[in-house]
Amino acid sequence: MKRVYITLFLSVWAIAISAQHYFGVTAGLSAAWQFDNIDKTTSGFGGGGEIGAIYQWHKGKFLLQTGLELDINYSMLGIDTIQFSFNMLDTEGMPFVYRGVVSDRVDRMSATELSLPLMVGCKVSSFYALVGAKLVCPLAARTCQTALLTSYGDYNGMFYEDFFDMPAHGYVSDQLGKNIVEANFLCDMRLCVELGGNFKLSTSYDNRLSIGLFAEYGLLNTLKNGNYNLVNVDASKNMNILSMYHIYTTLSRNSAFLNNLHVGLRFSFLFPIGGVDVKDKKM
Repeated sequence: MKRVYITLFLSVWAIAISAQHYFGVTAGLSAAWQFDNIDKTTSGFGGGGEIGAIYQWHKGKFLLQTGLELDINYSMLGIDTIQFSFNMLDTEGMPFVYRGVVSDRVDRMSATELSLPLMVGCKVSSFYALVGAKLVCPLAARTCQTALLTSYGDYNGMFYEDFFDMPAHGYVSDQLGKNIVEANFLCDMRLCVELGGNFKLSTSYDNRLSIGLFAEYGLLNTLKNGNYNLVNVDASKNMNILSMYHIYTTLSRNSAFLNNLHVGLRFSFLFPIGGVDVKDKKM
């Protein structure tokens, strides 16, 4: 049995040292979409970029690739018109209902992620294909919500009419509102596919440039539990300050899901480990 282990180890070692090893840097640009099961939302066009370091292992036509990447993604989500109402007291202690409409709302988000890909594939002539997965860990996310706000005070007929267009008291008409908050998301596992070409950059050394089209689809729900309202009013402020929160920070993971899709172009510069001289076939 000991001979079997030694033979197996030597076989694996022989394959490893007879293969080609490359280290490189990669960069890419992508278009991004988000898919959810939330009513009255429309996923807008987003985008992103990535930079990273990669390692490739070549044996014949077989490829193995891994590395470490830093991704920055931007997304945009449209939300249908929202009506809100809050029971409040005015400065004189009189009860009223603070009502309003939020229209033309867009929720934007930028996220920074660290990812670890593991892909396998093949290389035929100058063409290659890779499939695999990448573990994506969010580092930070920032959201920005913009909308047109209209609000008024409803005193249930106590006055001649409701209180409109009084900005000093928090009643506004078609006022542009904006709110920026931090957000948290869960890790994702994305299915990855990449197709492209691999070209030599030098006749003397086996330096290479890879240009490929890639697609990545998130398999996991990345939403965390949220405790915010889509529209919130600070009742302690005389001006009834309105705040908006990104819809993905207001929903429970048990009732909503979110999946990401990225499609783009990736450039990779590969350098042989040990500096293989193609002309002399030497390390």
